[in-house]
Amino acid sequence: MSRPLLLKGGTVIVHDAQDKAKGIKADLLVRGNKIAEISPNIKAPSEAEVVDCQDKIIAPGFIDTHRHMWNTALRGRHGDNLLQDYIVQGILQSSNYEPDDIFWGQLASCLECMNAGTTTVVDHSHLNYSEEAPKAAIAATAASGLRSVYGYCFNIRVDSWAPFTFNPSFIAPWALDTLEKLSQQAPFGDGRVTLGVAFDGWFLPKELLAPMFEKIKAMGIKHLTTHMTPGRPGMPSNVEVMDSYGVLTPHTVLSHANMLSPKDIDLIGKRNAHISSTPSLELQMAMGTPACFDSDRQALQACCSLGVDCHNVTLPSIPAEMRCALQASRGVENGKFLAAGKVPSKISRTVQEAYALGTIQGARAVGFEDQIGSLAVGKLADIIVFDALSPGMVCGAQYDPVTTIVMHSTPGDIVMTIVDGVVRKRDGKLGAVEVTPEARPYTTRGQLGWVDVVKPLLKSRDKILAKIEKTDLDTAKQIAMKLFGYDESRVVDSL
Repeated sequence: MSRPLLLKGGTVIVHDAQDKAKGIKADLLVRGNKIAEISPNIKAPSEAEVVDCQDKIIAPGFIDTHRHMWNTALRGRHGDNLLQDYIVQGILQSSNYEPDDIFWGQLASCLECMNAGTTTVVDHSHLNYSEEAPKAAIAATAASGLRSVYGYCFNIRVDSWAPFTFNPSFIAPWALDTLEKLSQQAPFGDGRVTLGVAFDGWFLPKELLAPMFEKIKAMGIKHLTTHMTPGRPGMPSNVEVMDSYGVLTPHTVLSHANMLSPKDIDLIGKRNAHISSTPSLELQMAMGTPACFDSDRQALQACCSLGVDCHNVTLPSIPAEMRCALQASRGVENGKFLAAGKVPSKISRTVQEAYALGTIQGARAVGFEDQIGSLAVGKLADIIVFDALSPGMVCGAQYDPVTTIVMHSTPGDIVMTIVDGVVRKRDGKLGAVEVTPEARPYTTRGQLGWVDVVKPLLKSRDKILAKIEKTDLDTAKQIAMKLFGYDESRVVDSL
């Protein structure tokens, strides 16, 4: 059992019943993996570690409801990609990963999350080319200390890059058996890593999908995440298809969902399903207006949350996504007034709404509202601490800490990250990772500091990029666009 941890003399961010957050002067006591007390002047237990939080903001860890954790090695390649480019240059590159590449990319991503104050992630892990692939990803996540819903993915697979061909079987013959074995071992990492399913093959025949989802339900797996895109022409929407299989539930996270019909919106509301908006990536890749803060879809706002999506494309920071969503929405709404020759009399969306997207609404999306997403006695100790005197935070942190987190903070302002009661970042630096038995196939070390992760990660990157350089990406892109349902007549250079 770890020592009690007393965060002393800070500004603690707490939510009220309407999800409004504010800072209060208080101490916060952690016992085991839970918050034991929040109040002024807590007397330190004799065995406690006391952390001076004067001039610090104590806040709930951020929740990222859509992320592909494996693809760290691809960072820097996608700054000017549209979605049709990224499908081949990003998504399908998991075919070039071996289990050790997955382990190091996944571990680096987990540490990157905690460095940026993200303590829980929904991981859409579209990398399953072998039975060993998900084991490597789960081993890295469990060892890292991060909290995660691991979305075991039935993903489309490249058979060959030269010539470029896909495997005709969307669901690998070993995929369900591997999932069942994992379900018998779950949860992982002392309960932090929950097993879920990531699935995008809603176009597949009912004779295949109906029994598959019955098997998944029998395994006790509740969480499902999917990329929610429009259905194929002449077919029911993917939302309707999901509902027909009974998998549109409060444990379902629909990523993106930029183009929903009124019927889809109604179904999502009736089933209490959730949406993950990833504003930075959606705006870059021409995916449509982010669902969060879309004034034309007000009914969706309560079920929205935020994700980074691809940390190899954009900054892996939930406050950055809060800002992007907020300012993009404000720009759209302000533009409507200006186009009519008017000026708005009030702001359209607020900092409080943005903060809720990355905290308590994220907790609802993953079904853990009673455990994470806000700081309260009895909840799990997933906590981050900001330096209120940092160059980017000072003055604002003293005036309005919530606004300052949303509008001004960066990962560098976070001096401490705690997940499940364990300090994972201290004094602005990531702590060492204890190597678990499941992680030992990938390293002989007993502990891994950040430097120990960087060296094999860069070696993995070089190996993967060498494979990519030998491929004809342009031909692969044309074939992939057809498979992914692109209407080439609509893909134009200019209007």
